Amino acid sequence: MSKLLEKLERISEGGGQPLGFGAAANRAKISPMVIVASVPAGNAQLATIAVESGVDAILMTAEHQKKRDEVLAQLSSAKINIPWGVCLDKGTREEIEQLIEMGCDFVILAPAETPAAVLNEERIGKVLQIDASLSDNLAKAINRLSVDAVLLSTVGGDEAAITVHELMVYERLAAAARKHLLAAMPPALPIDDIESLWRLGVRGVVVELTAKNPELRLSQVKEAIQKLPTRKKTGERISAMLPLPTPQAETEPPEEEDEE
Repeated sequence: MSKLLEKLERISEGGGQPLGFGAAANRAKISPMVIVASVPAGNAQLATIAVESGVDAILMTAEHQKKRDEVLAQLSSAKINIPWGVCLDKGTREEIEQLIEMGCDFVILAPAETPAAVLNEERIGKVLQIDASLSDNLAKAINRLSVDAVLLSTVGGDEAAITVHELMVYERLAAAARKHLLAAMPPALPIDDIESLWRLGVRGVVVELTAKNPELRLSQVKEAIQKLPTRKKTGERISAMLPLPTPQAETEPPEEEDEE
């Protein structure tokens, strides 16, 4: 099983609370959210900073297939000790098998371009990237697909904080998809929005790193996650993993006869 998926499942089951018995000081606390550092392929410096900062996983992004292949070969030989994944626009089953052999833990898939056969591969974590344009019917169809999580793309662009309207769009997609939730976190997104995403049910952020103060950015994200509430408020939703309703035959109350 994907190590990233295992972390997401532990968070969903434990809710960020310490597990096990004994003194609280001796129990390991589960972080409320995972941090995935998004690093441009070939930028070894940013990748090293991410690993040393203690992120949970690394996502390698590349605009060109050739560039990505070169970086994947470097990653395979470097033997990174945390889970790593790649973005695939048009990934084939053969490519997925090659990535598994290299040690890849998860892939980000574009639904419009990814062959359906890719979803049959169970040896790697599969994350489906969706955006605000996705209809309710298509979003609901995701919970029937063999994918492990969804990545919510930014709604209003990279330059502003999340608005209430945008949070409503996130809520609509999250409620329909019913999968583990990850959210993209571009460089300009305020740290304060992490709590809003967490309350929505997001259990992982994909932090896009740039050459400008990457250590500070990761440090701020970690601090914001550590300050998240450990208990939910009454009526507050903190998980998108909801059970599917059991199909039941619809019954209608008998019509009352009009008295003459």
